Amino acid sequence: MSGSINTFLAGANGTAHAVGDLTTTNTATATLAAPGLAIGYAAAVAVSQNTVPVVPHTSAATEVGVSGGYITSAHTGHWSVDFLMGSTPVSVDVSVTTASTHGGGDFLAGYSVAGLGSSLHGLF
Repeated sequence: MSGSINTFLAGANGTAHAVGDLTTTNTATATLAAPGLAIGYAAAVAVSQNTVPVVPHTSAATEVGVSGGYITSAHTGHWSVDFLMGSTPVSVDVSVTTASTHGGGDFLAGYSVAGLGSSLHGLF
């Protein structure tokens, strides 16, 4: 296919930090890069609770980068809240980022649909 792009890149990073008496953090990332498509996803969560009346600290951050396509879309959501659970201070930080790009490549190139019969009737 002339004019096709066969180099698609996707990268994702997530960090979570929590400071306090009781803490937990978690991160998750996933990427897919194929000719014609690149997708990235990252999520990070940090939770901290203090047993003394001092506000704990949390930080969660995510970043996703994709390249190679003609159409690119990216979305980030961040939520941070400090609250009291009874008399115990709690801090929560959540970050989620997704990004995708497509166009210019054909990851199905070289695969024939002729032998699939009528099961794909109407899709192409």
